[in-house]
Amino acid sequence: MKKSLSVLAVALFASAAGGCVNIALTPQAKMQTVLVEPSGRLIELNRIAIVDVDGFIQSADEPRFPWGGTSVADVKERLLLATEDSRVKAVILRVNSPGGEVSACDMIYDELRRFRRETGKPVVAMMLGTATSGGYYVSLGADRIVAAPTTVTGSVGVVMQFLSMRGLLAKVGVRSEVIKSGARKDIGSPWRDMTDEEREILQNVNESLFERFARMVRERRSGMTDADFAVISDGRIVTADEALALHMTDRTGYLEDALAEARALAGVTHADVVLYRPYSHYNTNIYAQPGGVGWLDEGLDLIAGQRGPAFLYLWSPGR
Repeated sequence: MKKSLSVLAVALFASAAGGCVNIALTPQAKMQTVLVEPSGRLIELNRIAIVDVDGFIQSADEPRFPWGGTSVADVKERLLLATEDSRVKAVILRVNSPGGEVSACDMIYDELRRFRRETGKPVVAMMLGTATSGGYYVSLGADRIVAAPTTVTGSVGVVMQFLSMRGLLAKVGVRSEVIKSGARKDIGSPWRDMTDEEREILQNVNESLFERFARMVRERRSGMTDADFAVISDGRIVTADEALALHMTDRTGYLEDALAEARALAGVTHADVVLYRPYSHYNTNIYAQPGGVGWLDEGLDLIAGQRGPAFLYLWSPGR
């Protein structure tokens, strides 16, 4: 028994010296804690944890596509690890997402604010290539927002898309027969034209969800003026420089700049950087990914109606 413990201790020390440590000692754990950037100090008691929001943001725990996405459960699990680790002094929310389901985006935002309230640990959002619509919505949960110089953000708004197959079916001699309990039960059906009344019903829901998004922006971005919000409220995308001028973000920079912001907010001058990811992957740098590759097409089935219609905080040109 003593020999086994000695071997384990040597293995952990060797792994730490190599710069990559699986902190979790329970192999059945879903997530491993990986050191991706050591502070350089012999003994380091501070950590900054990277939590990723990557690809299509969804409510489902398990990805519906092989290239993944981010679910509420993914973020919740990582925040729990950051909560339980007293060495974690701050979190970097690393966002590279076009957005996703309205409810999933809102739940992740709420989890971030809950984490901040309950732990007192600051959160800094680092927006990478794309942080549009729901990607920007979840970033609002952070204390500060940093955008990379080439980030595309904005697309503040809600979209719901339908396919109309009625004309095609008529050409091939196919007709849909629907038995329904109410006149609006099949609202949005691709097999018939939408009525003006039905369009108004859906538009009212859309506007209600947009008002929630708008309220979040105005509450969380206190420096934003009415004129600033008027610019972005039409759903346009903007560059990092434009986002800064419109007070959507706090600064333009890189991941190292976001880490500097996190250290400053946490009141520490040095910290190891860790991230959480499923077993097993390997990379040891701050640009390492949590596992899986997100992509805009994650939402294609939603838009096409294969998983049911959905209101989306999503930038989806051409879909």
